[in-house]
Amino acid sequence: MCGLAGTTTVEDRDRVSVALRALTHRGPDDEGCWSDRAGAVTLGVRRLITTDPGMAANQPLISPDGRFVFAFNGYIAGHRRLISGLRDQGQQVECDSDAALFLTVLGNALRDGGDPAKALADLSGQYAFALWDCVLRQLWLGRDPVGIKPLYFSEYGSGNVAFGSEFAALRCIVPAMPDQNVFPHYLAHLFVPALATGFADIRQLRPGELICWQDGKIDSRMIRPAVRHRAAGDNTVSDLRRAIRQSVADAMDADREVGTLLSGGMDSGAIAAMASDVARERGQKPPPGFVMQFDSAEMDETPRAQQLAKHLGMELHIVAAPDRPEEILAHLNDGLRAFGSPFGNPSVVLMQALSAVVSRHVPICLAGDGGDELFGGYPRYRAAAMFGAWQSVPDFIRRKMAGNIARLLPRGGARFVRGGQGDAQRAFQYWNDRCGLAELGARLVVPEDLPDGDLCDRMMAFDRLVTLPGNQLAMSDRCGMAYGLEYRVPLLGHEVMAIAGRVAAQGHLRGGAKSLLRAAIAPMMPDGYLSAAKVGFNPPVSDWLAKLGGLLWGREARIIEMLFADLPIMDRTRQDYWRSATRHGEQDMALGLWALLVWRIWQTHLATDRRAEIKYAKGSVDGSIKAAVQAETLPEAAM
Repeated sequence: MCGLAGTTTVEDRDRVSVALRALTHRGPDDEGCWSDRAGAVTLGVRRLITTDPGMAANQPLISPDGRFVFAFNGYIAGHRRLISGLRDQGQQVECDSDAALFLTVLGNALRDGGDPAKALADLSGQYAFALWDCVLRQLWLGRDPVGIKPLYFSEYGSGNVAFGSEFAALRCIVPAMPDQNVFPHYLAHLFVPALATGFADIRQLRPGELICWQDGKIDSRMIRPAVRHRAAGDNTVSDLRRAIRQSVADAMDADREVGTLLSGGMDSGAIAAMASDVARERGQKPPPGFVMQFDSAEMDETPRAQQLAKHLGMELHIVAAPDRPEEILAHLNDGLRAFGSPFGNPSVVLMQALSAVVSRHVPICLAGDGGDELFGGYPRYRAAAMFGAWQSVPDFIRRKMAGNIARLLPRGGARFVRGGQGDAQRAFQYWNDRCGLAELGARLVVPEDLPDGDLCDRMMAFDRLVTLPGNQLAMSDRCGMAYGLEYRVPLLGHEVMAIAGRVAAQGHLRGGAKSLLRAAIAPMMPDGYLSAAKVGFNPPVSDWLAKLGGLLWGREARIIEMLFADLPIMDRTRQDYWRSATRHGEQDMALGLWALLVWRIWQTHLATDRRAEIKYAKGSVDGSIKAAVQAETLPEAAM
């Protein structure tokens, strides 16, 4: 993987150089910067070398005819097979990297006057890129259709564009004002969904978006994976098993060592089992596995990971979950700096801690991201599947259940009966809203092109289009690349997704969650492994909230004052909310207050960054900007 930065002017080349230094963690192995002689564009890359370590693969790449200059972040599945096929057709591919493959495919389409979005539809993988067409004077920026890799851009000056893989880099080129209007959306999602970013002048490309800049104007279109229609039938299970194995094999096709996460769950277990099988076929030992260990037996999946690792003959590294307040805060600060925008999923702390250890062993790690969204793993999908039956229950019974009785139910049951009081749209909003504080007016961002279908289908589609790229995939990218670690997600290969999509949402739930995936991987798993209850990669939020509140602000009264400052919640209610979250372990409330705490910390990061931008405004492009952007501590006064 790599980090990208650039502008549509050479006057800002020095600032692009500063931006590249801010991206060193994404690409610790090499740096390249290219400026157009006519003064139209500057492209910069920091490179993490995972394929083709030869000098010919250093970026930016220039096409053999000199027409295109290309900067690439990501990997393309099966790139060696595809390169071989192109060469057999007599085409020139300068080196054996997936970046060279991508440049050839995209360049061919542009030379022929074709649709570049259609040309890229067949390339499965994860990527963001920038391409400069020296003939047509066009800058193309794009992002993979699943939304695995990030890319941000800003329009500034007299029709210019700056872009970068992270906010810290982009803000070295152009200033940006915080966008407080994202607050209600952040609360509902626990992240800022595209197109917004948390900054008024910066937006992120949507998953699959391809934009073209020319003479100050921007055109946008979408890359949509080619769909080969085929009805689900008796061979769906074997098709899925084969597709996952091929996707894992492609992800392991690298010139660096590969590891795999092994949480103890079904998704990472499937990847680990396939990876071990592929390695043995290649005459290699199984890749090393990594699992996070928790003190609480209820949360810890280490025993299951050890069971599977022993079954597969895999070396297993156990990483202790952070527990001390100072340790939790340090990882949270690092995660927020990696994002640059508010990110309220507390698992970011775990991913930061895990990635720091994994990166010491391997530069590439396979992960099971996407399994829940593709194969129906979340409890709210089961709630949606039962919605129709629940609506047939008399109104007075449903109202009674949603009242005082709901307080006696487990969390999942309480959310089900409360969310199921109205129509399907109300249920959709309630079950997807992560904010437990009704007074704050949290609002979901729902895509206009969300596919029609029953409630369960819409819930799963919403997660694939919005929550997966904005939450899990963003977290894996930022936390991994903070340490020069490339996470690859084989379950999100195009063919795997196409096979999963042939089955209706309720079909994935028939016989229990993830029934299709379960059937596909069962022959590879040890006895009893798949029958254990789902735990999930989640920290003890109530405990962490109390620990960080005390560390940041001291006594309970001060914590409540700082946490709820300027919010329309009565003093007594604020106290009740805090105690409900920290003393009674009310999970939804704890998650809502954690999101508030993260928002407050993000504000202190903005204050630190603002000092850096003041230096930028004075024309400073020396190391002081980099030091300010990558500041290691939060100012005490800001707490």
